[in-house]
Amino acid sequence: MNATQLLARAVSAPAVATVHVGRHVMSSEQTGHMARYAGNGRWTVDYLPGRQLTKDQALAAMKVAAVNSATGQEREIGRWAAALGLTTAEAVGLAAMRAGAAAERAMGLDR
Repeated sequence: MNATQLLARAVSAPAVATVHVGRHVMSSEQTGHMARYAGNGRWTVDYLPGRQLTKDQALAAMKVAAVNSATGQEREIGRWAAALGLTTAEAVGLAAMRAGAAAERAMGLDR
């Protein structure tokens, strides 16, 4: 493989989900979802209401929300979902449904 082919491959490679982890909040420019520190080493993620997660699980949930399943990262999404005890379809679907509901509320379309 020559240098031009290597560069083309690097440019076309899917972007990795970037999640910013602070002391009390996790966020990403790629999603409106957030994770918040709940205390005692537990985190909550807005699209998984009622669940308290470890920091690693919260990070996995944020990564699921930050990527699109069409990015070629199906294997990674599957690992992140499994860390949450969910299938890939469940994790992606929950993140998408909650994002859609939040957008409807912001536009005043909720019922």
